[in-house]
Amino acid sequence: MNYDSPISKHWQLAPHGHGITQGAEDIDLCLHNILSTRKGADVLRCDFGSNHFDYLDTPEDVFVPNVVREVVLAIQTWEKRAIVERVQFEGNAPHTAMIVMWRVADDVSGSLYQTQIYSEK
Repeated sequence: MNYDSPISKHWQLAPHGHGITQGAEDIDLCLHNILSTRKGADVLRCDFGSNHFDYLDTPEDVFVPNVVREVVLAIQTWEKRAIVERVQFEGNAPHTAMIVMWRVADDVSGSLYQTQIYSEK
C-alpha cells in the first residue's frame, strides 16, 4: 500500500515513484532487492546481494541446500528487520519459484509473510 507520508518506522520510496512503501511491504521490497542482486553487481557495495545464483544450473540435491543457505545468509547480512523461517521451492526447471517465509524481527505478533522470487533454473 502506498502513502504520501510515513506512518511506520519501516518505509522507503515506492517503485516507479508512486508514494512510499511501508511496514512489511517495505521489508518485502528490500528482500526482493537483495535476492535479485548477484553479489558483486553493486559497484559501491561489492558484498551486497546473494550468491544463490551460482547454483542455478546444478542438480536439485545440490541446488536446494546451497540456495537455502545463501538466501538465509544474505537476508541475515543485509536485512536485520526480517527473520527467515523457511525457504521453499515450487515449479519445475527451468521455471522455479522460490518462496521465502519470514517474520518481522521486532514484531510481537509473529505474523508470517512471504516473498516470492521467480527465476529460471
